[in-house]
Amino acid sequence: MLEIAPGVHTTDRSLRFLGLEVGTRMTVLQLSGGLLIHSPVDIPPESLTDLGDPRWVLAPNKLHHLFVGPWSEAGLDTWACRGLPEKRPDVRFTGVVETGTHPFGPDVEVVALSCFSFSNEVVLFHKPSKTLLVTDLLFNLSPAAPWPTRAAMWCACAYPGCSSSLLERVGMNRALARQELGAILEFDFERIILSHGDVVQSEARQAFAHAYRWLGLQE
Repeated sequence: MLEIAPGVHTTDRSLRFLGLEVGTRMTVLQLSGGLLIHSPVDIPPESLTDLGDPRWVLAPNKLHHLFVGPWSEAGLDTWACRGLPEKRPDVRFTGVVETGTHPFGPDVEVVALSCFSFSNEVVLFHKPSKTLLVTDLLFNLSPAAPWPTRAAMWCACAYPGCSSSLLERVGMNRALARQELGAILEFDFERIILSHGDVVQSEARQAFAHAYRWLGLQE
């Protein structure tokens, strides 16, 4: 595990999507009540015991759920975005995360997006480290990514730099997105951990606003 900030750890894994290597990242937050696993990857839950006791696991959108089953079977409280329990009836979910609730304790703010039903992404803000956690809401692929991936993401308006994708431009309810993403911009975050691409370690709020400038967002 790589420590990104105090109480914030990540691990990266290879992942192919539609034939392209896009990679994926799991984030672990050390909270007062235990460990929160965000967007789990294919590692055994017991591998995290050196960080603390795994307590919660979150499948944060309707695409990032492939490896949630073993964590649920290990006894963790298993939380989902809207629509995922219907998609994964084989997983016993504790509940569906909603905006304004605090299932992981007071240090984590939750925004359950309604503006893009394709993914129904849940965004987290870890207050102690001023870290925003997203999955497919943003991409920040490295120039070292395989060239077919960079080419495809360029065509999808998601490369270079910290970007949203063409899917969001086409599929988002823009009026609702301005409200929900605007609320995220009110958080005092200093970094963004994404599932695909490099962590944004500076000027994070500016990067977020720039990625959604087509919505008229301003930092």
